[in-house]
Amino acid sequence: MKRAKNYISAAIILSAALLLAGCGTDTGDATEKLQIEPITDTDEAAVQTDTPTENETEETENRAAADENSVAEENGAGTDTTEETDITDQPETPVDGTSVYEDVLAQYRDMVQHDFYKEFLDSDDYESHFGKDIGEEIRAHRQGIFYALYDIDGNGTEELIIAGEEDGIGVSNPSFAPRYYDLYGYDGNKVVSLFPDMELGGRSNFSFHGDGVIEVVHSLPQREICIEIYKIGNDGVTPELVDRFYIAADLTGEKAVYTYFQNGQTGSEISEEAYRSALQGYETPLAEELVWEEIY
Repeated sequence: MKRAKNYISAAIILSAALLLAGCGTDTGDATEKLQIEPITDTDEAAVQTDTPTENETEETENRAAADENSVAEENGAGTDTTEETDITDQPETPVDGTSVYEDVLAQYRDMVQHDFYKEFLDSDDYESHFGKDIGEEIRAHRQGIFYALYDIDGNGTEELIIAGEEDGIGVSNPSFAPRYYDLYGYDGNKVVSLFPDMELGGRSNFSFHGDGVIEVVHSLPQREICIEIYKIGNDGVTPELVDRFYIAADLTGEKAVYTYFQNGQTGSEISEEAYRSALQGYETPLAEELVWEEIY
């Protein structure tokens, strides 16, 4: 095909030469003879060099496509819309209560295994045998000791609840109704007793309800009762008083007469119906039941 094109080119050149010879000016006897030189291999190579081959055309197209892809990749790199989640936006992993409270649990475990240190009961250093985090009331008599972990305030960190039950009444017993003695929280650095100044488990007892409510009931002399409603503060370890009810008893007559107050003994007097309605508003069920484990 290429050689045929070369022959055609030669024919055109020859025709042009003859035409020029016929129209030329007469110069007398000195007439020049036009010599037609055949096309050499060098000329043919020159023609081929000027005309792109099929391979060269394909290579040129491939390079152009590669350049377009390169530009597209560069543009795409700046406009990548793939979402990447920042680690800081991930919810914090809840603290493992068992490991966090291990030191406190070890103190109770030691107390149980040493039978509440009764062998030192008559000694002057009896109290020193109890762990520093063990409350006063729970030491009073030997009983079964249990613990539960529950995220009361919903901040991702479980609180530790310590309770007691009479010997022989375990978790699987239908009569299991433990008395709560101690409550501990974790502030991110250390374990903290939430009610260090209350002798819970004796004349003061607490219970848990939905929406992070902690109800503390104080049994006072003369059949008087003080009920305090708490929620745990933002620091995860400070109870904040939400409401208080006080029930006064008049024992002068044949039948006790009770008077109800909201916001404490000096608060507003309310009816029994108003008192019960307000208290029921706080005493909603927990989202999940407490799971108790006995300490051996």
